[in-house]
Amino acid sequence: MYVVIVGGGRVGRDIAELLLPEGHDVVILDRDEEVCNQLTREYDALIIKGDGTDIEYLKEAGVNKADALLAVTGDDKVNLIVCQLAQKLFKVPRVVGRVNEPKNESVFVTLGIRSTVSTTRASALYIKNEITEERTVLTIAGGKAEILELEVKKHSPVANTKIKNAGFPKGVHVLSILRADKAIFPDDETIIRPGDILTILSRLSTAGEVKQLVNGKKRFRFGI
Repeated sequence: MYVVIVGGGRVGRDIAELLLPEGHDVVILDRDEEVCNQLTREYDALIIKGDGTDIEYLKEAGVNKADALLAVTGDDKVNLIVCQLAQKLFKVPRVVGRVNEPKNESVFVTLGIRSTVSTTRASALYIKNEITEERTVLTIAGGKAEILELEVKKHSPVANTKIKNAGFPKGVHVLSILRADKAIFPDDETIIRPGDILTILSRLSTAGEVKQLVNGKKRFRFGI
């Protein structure tokens, strides 16, 4: 696979370190000469000093033949422009943009960049998953929806009920159930059992209600 990475910072380097041992052809484009010199010493990859928003530098990097382009600089505006050029002008099959400020995710989505990664949000999700029983596997639709993993407790209101009678908010979908190491792809008639691990797609606005239903817990609120 031929991959062009725009941005030779920590994220770009980490991605290169994952791709290069697997035999992928990697090109790293960065505007900082010192960064490029260091990358040249450290990686067996084509390193180009140049502005990723400049069409000529993208051509030099071989974006026209790239299987994927990753825009991972620390500047959301740069990443957005690079993604648009790669997607609309060069027709790169896979384009992924790094979003440094989570509120900008919706801008990327609105402008047609569907594959985005927010390192800030990813870090927050990882920490949250470490301290809570439920896991947020992924946020999608510009952060407006989540895919959750929730374990059904014995006292859960949804335990021993059919999915259609579980009381999930409108638009919530149970995508799969893991039961004793067996994966089940349910329909509305499937009965939820205690101990099941549910993978659920929910809007962000209803995720809290879904968690309370499955966990059987009410959110603690501070009183005065």
